[in-house]
Amino acid sequence: MKFTTTVLEISPGPGFSLQNITHLVNEFVASAAVQEGQLVAFFKHTTGSIFIGEHESGIVADIERALEALAPINGEYLHHKREWDFNGSAHVRAAFMPTSIVIPIHEGSMVLGMHQEIMVTNGQPEEFPRYVVLQVMGE
Repeated sequence: MKFTTTVLEISPGPGFSLQNITHLVNEFVASAAVQEGQLVAFFKHTTGSIFIGEHESGIVADIERALEALAPINGEYLHHKREWDFNGSAHVRAAFMPTSIVIPIHEGSMVLGMHQEIMVTNGQPEEFPRYVVLQVMGE
């Protein structure tokens, strides 16, 4: 069995963001040259998530609205009392969303449905690079 790993660096900007990274993951899967196997994608931070969904403007807005209702950006968080950082909302939101996904690879391509795309959310108030670890396993 072959294993191939890479790390994607993304720059989401400050505040809430939702990025479609499907094209970047597709490029990696193609370069791995695995015909049958799996892709694991892992978001390497506590202020965001990775998931499969449809990257359509209405859905993106709905997700942002739902997350704001769940954990308002300007809410009161005990995390803020440390006076170190003020990203309590991002941590709470991330606790309800996945940090990793697994996608089958068949005949050299990811097996995704018609409207399924790989998306990354981030809620860090400051602009920091974020990293997604990708690993393909298979033959």
